[in-house]
Amino acid sequence: MVARRVLTHKFKLVALGAGGVGKTSCIKRFTDRSFSENYKATIGTTIAMKTVDVDMPNGEHISADVVFWDLAGQTRFSMLRRRYMAGASMAFIVYDVTRPGTFIEITEWYDRFIAVCPNAVVAIVANKIDRKDRFVPPEAGEMTKEMWNAMYYETSAKTGDNIDLMFKDLVKRAIKADALKA
Repeated sequence: MVARRVLTHKFKLVALGAGGVGKTSCIKRFTDRSFSENYKATIGTTIAMKTVDVDMPNGEHISADVVFWDLAGQTRFSMLRRRYMAGASMAFIVYDVTRPGTFIEITEWYDRFIAVCPNAVVAIVANKIDRKDRFVPPEAGEMTKEMWNAMYYETSAKTGDNIDLMFKDLVKRAIKADALKA
């Protein structure tokens, strides 16, 4: 029997993290299958959309419309962020494994997001794992997973490593959270 495709969910997902950590690159890798070496800072916010197909543990095939809100990481945009975060079902908080300061900042990103969206699904993302000059060890990210009951992924937007897995797992977890609310 072929699993039927059911489109029953619409989610808002916000991308959080310092400037230059790869938030936009993760989204573009997932939505467009593209990557650019040229860094252009996000001004304010950028929005993308994608229908994400997932297979649930019960065998049901579900399609969810996801709106990606790519929020600027620079501090000058901090006043806008709270408003942009509102109503999000999911967030992925990204740090750059070659820049320890960006890892330290994820606590602040997490706290600000959870204050606005306390029931949202969160993934902590260690990006740029393709780089040889890594400073932040995987164990650091694993600690945040335990501390915040968040999901944790090691990714490379450049190579695509774990990008699809991370986004599809976020959607699955958000679908489960929706089911618990009903």
